[in-house]
Amino acid sequence: MENLTLKKRIALVSIPIFLQILYLPTSRYLTGGIEPKIALDIIPIWPIWVVPYMLVWPIWIAAYAWAAFKMQGRLFRVAVVSATFTIGVGMTIFMLYPTYVTRPVITGDDFFTQFLRYVYANDGRYDAAPSGHVYMTTLLALFYSLWYPRYKWIWMGILGIVCLSTLFTGQHYILDVVTGLALGIVGYYAGFWLVDKWDKKPVKSNPIDEPDSTTSTTE
Repeated sequence: MENLTLKKRIALVSIPIFLQILYLPTSRYLTGGIEPKIALDIIPIWPIWVVPYMLVWPIWIAAYAWAAFKMQGRLFRVAVVSATFTIGVGMTIFMLYPTYVTRPVITGDDFFTQFLRYVYANDGRYDAAPSGHVYMTTLLALFYSLWYPRYKWIWMGILGIVCLSTLFTGQHYILDVVTGLALGIVGYYAGFWLVDKWDKKPVKSNPIDEPDSTTSTTE
């Protein structure tokens, strides 16, 4: 595989980003579908959890940017393929099997409550299951745990906080989180499998451990 220049890396990483942006129209304009609510969905609303729920966006952006500039070539390709596969499957599910959330009425005039109301008013209620917040953060946690194993506890902690934030803000149900986790894990391993198939190499559990000719250079 030829060396991946910075321009090529940016072009590749833009593919899953573009797919994820499709969330915006689908979450607002889909109709019908089902509400994936179960008996266990009696979780109270804690408006303060809107902070980590929204902070995940700059974390995703920073993670994509850092990977584009610094991640080893082969691992970077696996990460891009995994993200494209995962988001593509997620968006397909959203369009073919719409799911939605009925948000609760929240009272109070504190900053966090008002911020959560703002999120409710400006975010579509569709695209519930699988949770995009969860499957995107699952990929981040898995790839960064592989890339920086010393800090695995940080990545897994971020994943746990994001999962809880989707529930405590009333933005998702339990099944949304479970299916988001499942899709993120499947997408992670699918990336390795697909890249190994394309490269016609035996499946490698850790591409960091093998020689890699796809180091990043700038043009």
